[in-house]
Amino acid sequence: MALHSGSRGRSLRRDALGLGSSTAIGIASTAPAYSLAVSVGLLAGYVGAAAPLVLAASAIPVLLVALCFRELNRTEPDCGTTFPWTQKAFGLGTGRMVGWTTVMACVLVMSNLAQVAAVYTYLLLGLDGAADSRLAQAGLGTAFILVMALLAYRGIRVAATTQFVLLTIEVVALLWFAVNAFRQAGSVDIFGGATGEGAWAAGVLVAVFLYWGWDSSFSVNEETRDPSRTPAVAALTANGVLVLLYIVVAWAAVAYAGVDPLAEIADDDFLAVLSNDLLGTSGGKLLAGAVLVSALASTQTTILPTARTMLSMARRDAFPGQFARISARYQTPTVATWMFAGASVVTYVSPVLTSDAVLADSVAAVSLLVSLYYLATAAAVPVYFKGELRERLVQRVVVPAVASASFAVVLVLAIADVGAGPLVVVGVTMVVGAVIMFSMKPPAEGEGRR
Repeated sequence: MALHSGSRGRSLRRDALGLGSSTAIGIASTAPAYSLAVSVGLLAGYVGAAAPLVLAASAIPVLLVALCFRELNRTEPDCGTTFPWTQKAFGLGTGRMVGWTTVMACVLVMSNLAQVAAVYTYLLLGLDGAADSRLAQAGLGTAFILVMALLAYRGIRVAATTQFVLLTIEVVALLWFAVNAFRQAGSVDIFGGATGEGAWAAGVLVAVFLYWGWDSSFSVNEETRDPSRTPAVAALTANGVLVLLYIVVAWAAVAYAGVDPLAEIADDDFLAVLSNDLLGTSGGKLLAGAVLVSALASTQTTILPTARTMLSMARRDAFPGQFARISARYQTPTVATWMFAGASVVTYVSPVLTSDAVLADSVAAVSLLVSLYYLATAAAVPVYFKGELRERLVQRVVVPAVASASFAVVLVLAIADVGAGPLVVVGVTMVVGAVIMFSMKPPAEGEGRR
């Protein structure tokens, strides 16, 4: 591996995180309150009352991919996760494109996070005019991105402590919403009720978006105690918590509001629309605060893994060498953190000033990108362990095969359901990535590897 200026002799902070911290980062990265707020309406529109069932079924391929991550991480706990694993399996070109896909999924989701955080802040402060102003949204959203980048830059322990506090707030608030919704709701038949548009593949994609984020536990593996084992336990624990939380809240929302009202607000977030009627003004503000906290927490935990992916790519000469620089004081990525924050600001401000469908379009586009790199990671497992398959046949062949097939089917079927907007975003992202990645000078013989 070539060592670059500014990174020689420096590494990320070792043994900084335990199982609890790693699990908190994995859960917080999914932004449970925010993800539910912007996704439940879409789910109801796609699959109707079956939304809780789709969430339960979608957890299966996601869990299988998590097991693929675990298998690869046991052998090579690299903070770049999917990039180094697919690079070793398929070569530098494919690894670069998978790394690019991972980074761009995170860039795009930052638009959602910043938008939700900005709007909810104004609503909590009673500044309805600012909440409706695109310029005001862009200004405050930008400030949030930069502040969260600063906290991420100040060190992994600061970030983990922040996540514990913010995560506790949002989970308690979501459970409070669910309990009150069930109390006031009638029964709902999730097995034979209204089915919305019947767009099952698109519904699964939305569910993938909801679960996405647990892999952040693997992205901080170099900073975790027992890096070959702890991230996997944390990620699987995070997935278990999320499955239960999502099913309960989605079921409560459908039972309380009904399918059609939820589908009508699919382009908005259902918690903002329903919380005041359900919980009163004070309760609605508390729940809005939880969504705000969730978006801010996920903003920080999106910066953490993406900066480390870029760092890993630079260490292996798949990204400019400056991205490998690590702060001597905080032992965190420097250039990678701030370049990602800058790219996120640009990607956020542009659509928020020009589009009325930032939330819905970016959810679908991000879901497609995430499914692509999940598929690539699962497919990489048997190739990565070529010649070493018999000793762990289930983990290295069966599980990856089922996971790959699941996401391949979902991607093919979803193309007809998600609409032109998200597909254009994904297409442009991949074309731009191909131009950038393959125009870079390949590393010299013997470089770009550990």
